Amino acid sequence: MSPNYLRGYSDVFVGRRGRLARYLVCALEGYFPVLAQTGANSLAVIYRTGATHIGIAGTLATSYSTDGGKSWADSLRVTPRWNDDRNPAFGVNRQGEWVAAFWRARLQSYRDENTGNGLAYKGPDSETLQTPATFTATSSTQGKSWTEPLVYRSELLALASPYGRIISLADGMLLMCLYGTPRQATGGVRDITILCRSSDGGHTWGNESLVANGYNETSFLALPDGKLLAASRSESGHIAILESLDNGHTWSTPRQVTRDGEHPADLTLLQSGRVLLTFGRRIRPFGAGALLSADNGKTFDLEHEVLLAGDGVENSDLGYPSTVQVDDGHIVTVLYYAAGSEMSQQFGGWGDVSCQAIHYREEDLVR
Repeated sequence: MSPNYLRGYSDVFVGRRGRLARYLVCALEGYFPVLAQTGANSLAVIYRTGATHIGIAGTLATSYSTDGGKSWADSLRVTPRWNDDRNPAFGVNRQGEWVAAFWRARLQSYRDENTGNGLAYKGPDSETLQTPATFTATSSTQGKSWTEPLVYRSELLALASPYGRIISLADGMLLMCLYGTPRQATGGVRDITILCRSSDGGHTWGNESLVANGYNETSFLALPDGKLLAASRSESGHIAILESLDNGHTWSTPRQVTRDGEHPADLTLLQSGRVLLTFGRRIRPFGAGALLSADNGKTFDLEHEVLLAGDGVENSDLGYPSTVQVDDGHIVTVLYYAAGSEMSQQFGGWGDVSCQAIHYREEDLVR
């Protein structure tokens, strides 16, 4: 008689345990951070503030660091509250201006309850999707003031949410991810992800290209050989890698590199020439992970996965790592927690909701 048992498999981590320095970016706020380098040792970050993950009072704020991400300035609001501005993309143009894009959820996902309590979140429908809700703005004052946000109507998306770092090509062209509901039904998929371009420093956008059907939040990276790399979140929740040899107009078939529950991702070219993939972990241990590629993203070393942070109390609302290597060689990854972390437990004042900056060097990832 065969044995009567059930068998499954669980993750195992084999390697050397270490500790990485953490610094507080902001407390009681900091959802969906996007990090950008603004100078040799200076950084800026955009994140959500004013409400929880979803809430009409929410908006976006920025902060900056002049010491490589150890200390951070007070938050500066990008837009007024009460529009549920969310899902930022962020970068720096050739002139040094900060460039931001976001989705104004109030225009597509809220309804008047007619009960005296104002608007309630209901989600988009065919009627509200007729109203464009993607906005862009720039700042030449390190976030102290912003141009009036301009609405952008996507050619390919009815609901167009930005995501991640806005990158700059050698000629100054800016590239940004937009994802969401396609204007034309596409094979039953819920989301598509596209690349959007700006040739004037982020003041106007257009010239869209499809990246992938069935994918959403996508990070882009320009490589020295002229190739573009993309790390895209699937509808099932894993990260896939894509490549483009024609500046993002056509893309390879997505190739899965993380498990479901490991998302979304950010791509960083390290000074060594390796490509660093950092990604959120909503499977235990909750936090953020990393993978390295030594061949420009063709393959990632799946036998050497790094746990950057595994101290999340819950899995439902955390992560979104964004990573920069500054000129002195150290690497900064920012991520958020909405339900507590080791740092909030240990120090109390960090709060259950916080944005934190992890500091490390490449040798910490390969030892």
